[in-house]
Amino acid sequence: MRLMTLAALLSLTLPVHAKLLISEVLYDAPTNDATQEFIEIYNDSCSSVSLSGYSLVDNSSSFNLSGTIAPASYFVVAKNTAAMQSLFGKTPNQTGLTLSLGNSGDYVKLRQGAIEIDVVAFENAISGWTLNAVDKSISRKNVPDSNTMADWQVSGNAGNPGSGPLTTSCGGTGGGTGDGTGGTTNLPDYYVGTNGKTGAALKSTLNSILRGHQRYSYSQVWDAISYTDEDPANSNNVILLYAGRSTPKTFRVNSSSSLDAWNREHVWAKSHGFPAESQYAHTDLHHLRPADVSINSTRGNKDFDNGGTPLSEAPLNKTDSDSFEPRAAVKGDVARMMFYMDVRYEGGDDSGTPDLSIPNIAPTGSSAPQMGKLCVLLAWHLADPVDSFEQRRNNRIFELQKNRNPFIDNPQWATAIYGSQCP
Repeated sequence: MRLMTLAALLSLTLPVHAKLLISEVLYDAPTNDATQEFIEIYNDSCSSVSLSGYSLVDNSSSFNLSGTIAPASYFVVAKNTAAMQSLFGKTPNQTGLTLSLGNSGDYVKLRQGAIEIDVVAFENAISGWTLNAVDKSISRKNVPDSNTMADWQVSGNAGNPGSGPLTTSCGGTGGGTGDGTGGTTNLPDYYVGTNGKTGAALKSTLNSILRGHQRYSYSQVWDAISYTDEDPANSNNVILLYAGRSTPKTFRVNSSSSLDAWNREHVWAKSHGFPAESQYAHTDLHHLRPADVSINSTRGNKDFDNGGTPLSEAPLNKTDSDSFEPRAAVKGDVARMMFYMDVRYEGGDDSGTPDLSIPNIAPTGSSAPQMGKLCVLLAWHLADPVDSFEQRRNNRIFELQKNRNPFIDNPQWATAIYGSQCP
């Protein structure tokens, strides 16, 4: 069976938040459209990005990009160097732009190969895009990218190529791994409205932030988690959640009958509230992990708790008749995934998922929208802090799914929300 690549996966979905974004466009210049127009690109990552293979496209032609964009920096593509120097006193990074940028309604798309990375449209070139800017540039005001006109505004002048308000955090709690994979925007901007809140108020605010994520089909999950759980030391492999071993991405159950192959583990068991693929939680990347087939079968839909007998295949994990205890190195990971699910799915939205909850009991029952055991999970979270692999995975999911796990970015929020229930 031929495996779908990550590029093929992305081509089947809406454009995703990627490393590069279109950040400003002057499509109707003050005096001469043939020489003064420009397109600016922003590198929203913590590593330099080569532009080999990238192109800019309008509704009549394409233009190949070249050069390199530095981390958290702008790259200006202009029609004419002399015109840019005269109008702005700046020299473009690349010149000779051949796109017409028609004033009667056009768009600009940024592509990597055949994959559409970003788009901006004006004057009804695409339905819903009514931006109209004469002698003024249009500039991005929102990151992360929603691929709607709401991300954009008309500038007060012809533009400010090469600089702007966009920022990228490289380092700290979840603000980028420094490896060029999934660099994120300023996290305080993402978690707006959370300052000073605890308990139910914080949980409600986070729920409103996390809603509306980009949903994948269950078949697309294969390639998505091949990317999110990729072995940092070997890009051909994934790290299995419970076994902890690195195994080839291609060694999965739809291409092998081996019990040592990997499949898609629902860390919050799907039978506990969302058995149907149409329910958003069923394919939420934040709790879907590659797992050894036989270990996944042993875990089944059991709640998480301490105790049990070590697994013969992976003795760092334990199980009994109604609970499962993962290896110590991922106990915190498991807890933070569970907390995310509890906060993201509160019911009453269009996700088709009921209100999920984490009681301080185990077992909770196979069909109830609950998973336990709360105070054990909180203890695991405190004992196993966030590591670089978890941060990297969170950033990659943000690229694809466009929402984040707040307990990876802000671990203290677990105690702020659940601590009062676990004295």
